[in-house]
Amino acid sequence: MIINSLYKHYRLLAEQPDIDIPTAGFSVARVAFAFVLSEQGDLLNIIPLAHQEGKRQVAMEMQVPEQLKRSSGIAPNFLCDNCTYVVGLDAKGKPERTRRAFEASKELHCSILEGVDDPGARAVVNYFVRWDVTKGADHPVIKPLLEDLLAGGNIVFRLDGELGYIHNRAKIKEAWLLHYNESRSEVVVQCLVSGEIGPIARLHPSIKGVRGAQSTGASLVSFNLDAFTSYGKTQSYNAPISEAVAFGYTTVLNYLLASKRQRVQLDPNTTVVFWSERIGGNVEEDLLAELLWPSSGSTKTEDRTSDTKTTQLIHDILTRIRNGQPLDLSTTEVDVNSRFAILGLSPNASRLSVRFWSQDTFGNLINRIARHYLDLSIVGSSRDDSVQLISVSRILLETAPQADPDRIPPLLGGGLMRAILEGQRYPEALYTAVISRIRADQKVNMVRAAIIKACLLRKYRIQGQRDKEVNITVSLNEQNTVTAYNLGRLFAVLEKAQLDANPGLNATIRDRYFGAASATPKSVFPILLRLAQHHISKAEYGRVSDKRIEEIMARIDEFPAHLNLDEQGQFMLGYYHQRQAFYEKSSEKEGS
Repeated sequence: MIINSLYKHYRLLAEQPDIDIPTAGFSVARVAFAFVLSEQGDLLNIIPLAHQEGKRQVAMEMQVPEQLKRSSGIAPNFLCDNCTYVVGLDAKGKPERTRRAFEASKELHCSILEGVDDPGARAVVNYFVRWDVTKGADHPVIKPLLEDLLAGGNIVFRLDGELGYIHNRAKIKEAWLLHYNESRSEVVVQCLVSGEIGPIARLHPSIKGVRGAQSTGASLVSFNLDAFTSYGKTQSYNAPISEAVAFGYTTVLNYLLASKRQRVQLDPNTTVVFWSERIGGNVEEDLLAELLWPSSGSTKTEDRTSDTKTTQLIHDILTRIRNGQPLDLSTTEVDVNSRFAILGLSPNASRLSVRFWSQDTFGNLINRIARHYLDLSIVGSSRDDSVQLISVSRILLETAPQADPDRIPPLLGGGLMRAILEGQRYPEALYTAVISRIRADQKVNMVRAAIIKACLLRKYRIQGQRDKEVNITVSLNEQNTVTAYNLGRLFAVLEKAQLDANPGLNATIRDRYFGAASATPKSVFPILLRLAQHHISKAEYGRVSDKRIEEIMARIDEFPAHLNLDEQGQFMLGYYHQRQAFYEKSSEKEGS
């Protein structure tokens, strides 16, 4: 299903004249240098093509003749390769292998270009025939850039006095495609994706751009062990996909991974691409990107920008769903019935793992994402009546010790995205990770409280526990009779009493007792209540705190010996709600 969707998207893009996507026989590569040749094959100049991005040099991307998937053997590429194959030099100290690599490249170029009536073809052939690998390092043009060339960047060719690159010349392309078509697979069977009879790909082209994967590329589909052999069919022949489909799906996936608009980094382990399956689906793509990875607000985690129109559209969508109104986008350019796909990939040695995959109508996806944000909505997230967008990346960051992105549980991002896109329960690992982080650092911030609320709310809703679901509210619920929730409220009031009695106190009862109070309240609260009487007698407004304690205690029959995980979440939610209520009352007094 994934490959089929990608191949359909490739065919859709290939039909658009304004979209520059490689056709069969070509691929996109990063190129660092252009060798300027005379028609006689003399190397006249070297033009660096890399540009500065921040503190690093980034090679130029361009379409070149399709590059091979190289392993440890010698396999030259046509008219775009590194210094080993083009110059016969490398930094590995293996002169014999380097010489053989250059000779293989020479043989490839001469076999394809000899007899081609084009000055560019003659220049390349003459270059390889006349180049002396033993003197390459001392060549006056090579010498100043030798260190940069040995770094491994790709090299293309230009003809002196003419614009453009030799590999883009019409007769050169014809010669390359003739060679490319002659080297197609001899195995001809029915393709599992297209259903057509044709040459089957033995190896699928490499996919580049997934963070953490090998820089040379990785495979979404590959077989390399005897255990994967079926009826004597080795490698990809036992799962037959035609060369045309293999080229198409890998090309469009590389295209999406290279896009800044249709690719985001969910976490250090998961790269996400998404696409609309209709022509002109940019508006849906921009809307979904802004919904899942918002560019504004206190929870900004992605370096994205959005236009005012998209921001207003998101506000309208969330407001309508929150108010129980049906989603109506008939007056916009959004096609809610169009199909939409989202794919999450992670590196796995030389392969790629699918972390999650979703394909549905855009309207269904928007409804589920909006439901996710409404489940997350909590007091303190914004000062107006709007629903604050907390990005998926920010949610994941709250599960990592010391907010270190590299310590986010590697499988959590995929599970969270599946829950959001399919409307299912959030991963239990997300809930337990947030509870653990709060117990470790005694910090219940807005995002953590929102995660706890969303996890409990969706769990109770899916399980049909309406009586529990109604108790999970956006802000303080003084009518909530759940003991754990009221214990959290009580802890917040006891902490407030301590701060009122000791203004400017650096450490409160939260630093010492929060973990125990949220797990084993019976062992802690009697101590805290005795301390509170001392704080109340010292504070100027101690009677206010005493009254609050009395009101909450009326809802608590006894202090439980232990609280389970659900109850610990309720405790933390009650604590957060009560603290926010203090903040709101203080703000009201300041404004009066």
